Amino acid sequence: MEYDSLIKENEWLIYSLIKKYPNYNKEDLYQAGIIGIIKAYKKYNSNIGIKFSTYAYKYILGEIIKCISEQRNIQVSEDYISISKRYLQVKKLLTDKYNREATFKEICEFMQMDESVLISILESVLFTKSIDDSMYNYGNDIRNEIDTKILLESEINSLDEFDRSIILCRYYADKTQSETAEVMGISQVKVSRQEKLILSKMKKDLCI
Repeated sequence: MEYDSLIKENEWLIYSLIKKYPNYNKEDLYQAGIIGIIKAYKKYNSNIGIKFSTYAYKYILGEIIKCISEQRNIQVSEDYISISKRYLQVKKLLTDKYNREATFKEICEFMQMDESVLISILESVLFTKSIDDSMYNYGNDIRNEIDTKILLESEINSLDEFDRSIILCRYYADKTQSETAEVMGISQVKVSRQEKLILSKMKKDLCI
């Protein structure tokens, strides 16, 4: 495959990532994303059963983060650092309380913060050196949390309208299968069956 067509087919993923960093030069980030696509293509093996866009995601994000780190010239505010530390405290609190790993959504609800806002703050903190060693120790943990969140959103956005509506109703609007069926005008059995198929496909695509 020619690189031009490869980039054209997957540039939607580049745009979906760079829009999360509005404070940086979009053209520079786009070029970094292209480098990520090419690196991913050179290592991609279709026999592994994973969509190329899913495989390429971390390569693209990695190059974008590298670009941001190299051109960084801003200092993260003390408020951002405080919120990031609060995030870690809340995550530990809820994990201990529920006796399982707290989800990003649960943490945001506890902190009464919009998910996209908290992601932006955590990203900003990870791109600066103005944080103490304890924050760096949790860097990979936060990075993985954000990676998973963005990748999941990308996978949901790739679903057709019908399947996406089911997932949004069930897991974003917190509706029961019966409530989802009523909203969509289909049977509860149809919702149940389709939901299982969607989740199975997503788990395969995301390798989870």
